[in-house]
Amino acid sequence: MRFQISRSVYYAAILAATWVAGSSATTMQTPHSRILVSSCSAHRHYTLAQAHPWIDPYGVWRSSATFRLTDGFLAVDYTNQAALAATEVDFGLVVRGSLVATAKDVGTFSPGVAIRHEFVVSPEIFPLRTSFPACIVLHVRYADGSSWRNPAPPPQ
Repeated sequence: MRFQISRSVYYAAILAATWVAGSSATTMQTPHSRILVSSCSAHRHYTLAQAHPWIDPYGVWRSSATFRLTDGFLAVDYTNQAALAATEVDFGLVVRGSLVATAKDVGTFSPGVAIRHEFVVSPEIFPLRTSFPACIVLHVRYADGSSWRNPAPPPQ
């Protein structure tokens, strides 16, 4: 007999284990994704002095000249731990067990190289109403054409 657990129990267990271990829930890892998320921060900017290049929801880089204070942002620091270079990594922002935003990173992400990117997300997700948001990996595409998809993404 095969044992299956529900998605909510799965994510609750991961969040509880992360909390008990004393580390921030924002560094929750997605099992088997081979992407190590080291930092995750959903935030807004309040002055144009904070303008910087950013990535739109389709994975396209935008210049600081197009920076809008009305947007929300998701900063993700991660490392590809696979043997192959990744060419696309899709992240999800999970708040209180629900997927509230997604971000797509497109490029060449070599194994072992730290990546620090900031993506635009809907300002409608703010305020988050929790201090424990988490970034999970939803999908990874590799340079050889293979891919990995999260088998148990949280509900939207």
